[in-house]
Amino acid sequence: MKTTKGFLKNLAMLLMGVSMAIGCSKGNDIADDVEKEISKEEDKTEETAGETPGEEATDDETLVNAAEFIQSEDSLTIAVEALETIDDALVEKLSDENGKLTFFVPSNKAFTEFLASLKEYTDVLDFDEELEKEILAQVLKYHAIIGGANFSTELSNGSILETMQSEEIKITVDGDVYIIDTTEMQAKITTADIEVANGVLHIIDKVLIPESVLEALFPKSSLIDLVNESDDLSMFADAIAEAGLEGRFNDGDYTVFAPTNTAIETLFKTLGDDYNSFQDFSSILEKQALKEIILGHVLEQVIARNDLKVGVLPTLISGDSIEVVEGAGGLAIQDASDEQANFVEFDIEASNGIIHTIDKILIPQKALLLLN
Repeated sequence: MKTTKGFLKNLAMLLMGVSMAIGCSKGNDIADDVEKEISKEEDKTEETAGETPGEEATDDETLVNAAEFIQSEDSLTIAVEALETIDDALVEKLSDENGKLTFFVPSNKAFTEFLASLKEYTDVLDFDEELEKEILAQVLKYHAIIGGANFSTELSNGSILETMQSEEIKITVDGDVYIIDTTEMQAKITTADIEVANGVLHIIDKVLIPESVLEALFPKSSLIDLVNESDDLSMFADAIAEAGLEGRFNDGDYTVFAPTNTAIETLFKTLGDDYNSFQDFSSILEKQALKEIILGHVLEQVIARNDLKVGVLPTLISGDSIEVVEGAGGLAIQDASDEQANFVEFDIEASNGIIHTIDKILIPQKALLLLN
């Protein structure tokens, strides 16, 4: 350092002497400029004197933890409200910088769509009872993987991850990365690999639902409610109401072979101009026939599609049955008439049974005699 300073001073004296010899008439401007440049070089030399060659001075970059990042993002405000609602161990994990975790955090849009699908809740703040808070906690913990930071490059197609909630999620990679929950619906990672002090966050476009709270969040409708809610079964719903059987299916578990509106319209055409709706079943015998028709579509047991076999099945009419047969296009149902009923849709699940829709109204033997 001393050698460098001495050299610069000697150089300055030499240049000043030369400048005075050849340009006295120009005054001291050149000498002043030389002095300024030398001063700048000395300052630079002093600034870099303490540095090791090849090193650059850099500021330490500090990462926030997962909780702090979520709180800072405008697109994650509902997730913040949800986490504040549950007061759970998950909140501590998201703040704990001594551990590592992976958290799939749903966006505001994902939470909005989730809440819109629920009958009982319109806001995460509606989860205010202790049991409801536990349900929400189960949902949120189902988004967390404890014990490691899983960046997108480590999420391989078909891999299974155990969540903090204890149930598993499945990873699917098809260009983008998707998470599959118990509903079998995909949640897409829209923003991946947000590194935080205690792991990594991935923003997803769907709230993941564990099986343990599926029924609590999405309770199934009863058989009668499902029939009443279906546009294609509205005429069958009218028949049940006209026959006074709406309360008949509240207790017990049943299988209902429900005729579509098209099937019932075909029946009215067959019966003639005197029958245009079920209100036309006005006499005592006609009302009895209508009741027999409705009961002839119902079994007092739950039989899903996979359990439907060729054979005879007893209906709710004493001594009456229908038969499952091999039809032209697969399984069909044979009643007391000459025509078979084909299946339209299988396995519409209710809280107290199951519905299969058919393309023909079933006529039991007793009702056939009454109608004739």
